[in-house]
Amino acid sequence: MRGLEKEYATKVTFTFVNVLNPKSKTLMEQYSFSTTPEIYLVQGGNEVIAFWDEEVPIETLRQALDVALELGN
Repeated sequence: MRGLEKEYATKVTFTFVNVLNPKSKTLMEQYSFSTTPEIYLVQGGNEVIAFWDEEVPIETLRQALDVALELGN
């Protein structure tokens, strides 16, 4: 995931949640975040358009981001 931050920096906002950090509690509650890793692809601020609860190949994430960006245009 971290490798995609630079690639999509001008198009996507990445937010990393640390389950041990109390500041993450609001996001964890909003998306019912319960395990790690969990990856949510959220569009428009609150619509979850993809979700993974396991390690995901970077190419899978890249494809999902590209599709979401196409749909958003």
